[in-house]
Amino acid sequence: MFNLQGGELIIIAIVALVVLGPEKLPEAARRIGQIYSQIRRMGDGFVDEFRQAVDEPIVELRRQVDDVASSISASTDLSADDEADGHGVGEPSQDEGTA
Repeated sequence: MFNLQGGELIIIAIVALVVLGPEKLPEAARRIGQIYSQIRRMGDGFVDEFRQAVDEPIVELRRQVDDVASSISASTDLSADDEADGHGVGEPSQDEGTA
């Protein structure tokens, strides 16, 4: 997350040991771990809520597009059936006869 390397972590640990002392260092490390965990959970919760808020309209839009696509597909199937019967566009029907 902070892009820290091994040497930098060792320096931070030594400074923390000098500042806090050996008796308070484990408790401080535990507390930092708990705070980091809480921040991570809050971030994950925010991401989940954001995804749900964004996905809801997208799902509804996708459903509407699928309905329109199926309507178009049904209408093109009907027009294809008319053309197969010999009543296509530009072709004279059998009732008109030949001129």
